[in-house]
Amino acid sequence: MNSTNPINSITQKLSIGWFATSRGTTSLKIFNYIYDAISKGKLKAEIKFVFINRELGEGENSDKFINVIRNYNIPIFCLSSLKFLPELRKINLYEWREKFDQKVYELIKEFKVDIIMLAGYMLILSEFLCKKFTFINLHPALPWGPKGTWQEVINEIIEERHKEHGVMIHIVTEDLDRGPVLTYCRFPIIEYNFDKIRQEGVKYELPLVKKTLELLSTGKLKVVDRKIIYEGNLLENGLEIPVDELLSIDSG
Repeated sequence: MNSTNPINSITQKLSIGWFATSRGTTSLKIFNYIYDAISKGKLKAEIKFVFINRELGEGENSDKFINVIRNYNIPIFCLSSLKFLPELRKINLYEWREKFDQKVYELIKEFKVDIIMLAGYMLILSEFLCKKFTFINLHPALPWGPKGTWQEVINEIIEERHKEHGVMIHIVTEDLDRGPVLTYCRFPIIEYNFDKIRQEGVKYELPLVKKTLELLSTGKLKVVDRKIIYEGNLLENGLEIPVDELLSIDSG
C-alpha cells in the first residue's frame, strides 16, 4: 500500500510485513514474541511476509531466522545485500541503496499490508522504498535522543551524560531515526554503565512493539499521511507508554 493512505480497520486484522537482518539474536526474539501473541489471539494481526537481506550461509543467526520463518509457513524473501552489486556499493552508496530497494520492491509489491515492521534491519531504506509502504522502526532511543545503532546511541548517552534514556517506534522516512513517532517509553539513567543501560532498554523493546501493534490493530492509533493520530487527536511527539504498563503487559 502507499504510505499516504490511512492504515488499518477495526473490523479487520492488522496486516504486517516484516524486515530483518538478524545479525544478532534479537531479531528472532522479537519476531517469535509477536508471532506467539498473534497465534494465541492476543494480537489481532497477521504477518503476510518476511524479508531478510541475507541468504542461507551468511551467518548463524540469520540462518536460524530463515529456517524458523520457513517452519512457520510464512512467505520469506531472501536477498543478500552483501552480494548485491558490491562494486557499486563501494563507489555510490546512494545509487546502490536505490537499486537494492527496487529489487526488494519487486519481491514484495504484490502484498497488501498496513505496515512493515523493521526489527533488527541493518540497512537504511531509500526514499524510493519509503514511499511505497508505511515502514515503522524500533529504535533504542528517545524521540529526541541519539541516532544510529544501539551501540552508538549508548556511547553518546554516556559521553554526553544524558539523564534519561528510552525506546521508540517511529515511521521510517528519509530523515534517519527522526520520522514521526508512534510510541515511546523512557526511564532515568542510574549508572553510566554501557551494559546496564543496554539491559534496561532491552526490557521494554518487545512489549513496546506489541503495545504499538495492538494500538494499531484496534484503530486507537492510526497513521494518516505520515501523521500519527491517537483516538482522533493528532500526536505531535508520539504517545508515551509508561514503563510500568509495558512491564505488566505479559504478567499473569
